[in-house]
Amino acid sequence: MINSLRALGDLQRQSILRLLASQEMGACEIIQAIGLSQPAIAYHLKILVNAKLINSHKEGKNVFYTLNKEGLKECLNQMNNFLEDLSCFSCSSPKPSRLRQNPNLCAELGCAPEICETEIHEKKF
Repeated sequence: MINSLRALGDLQRQSILRLLASQEMGACEIIQAIGLSQPAIAYHLKILVNAKLINSHKEGKNVFYTLNKEGLKECLNQMNNFLEDLSCFSCSSPKPSRLRQNPNLCAELGCAPEICETEIHEKKF
């Protein structure tokens, strides 16, 4: 699942998957459609093949790429299983933190108080 998610996390690879959703393509066709260099496309294709999200098939001198529907289904199944394991869909609210019940918990655990007192915010660029 990790390789699949890493592969899916890149916008260029998402574009390649969208292209392959409707037809098989050779690398030169993908290069022309996306506008990246040959080494960049080769890099992205290798990641997608290794993640089992696309298939490659050599025919004569040419290599053709297609979606690996079974690999994509497996990725989806693994993600569904992971989300079910989190139980986030079956319970209405999470169990309260032990810190809520014991404000001195950070110190008792040997952590600096700032760890429990500092709110983490998403960086905005």
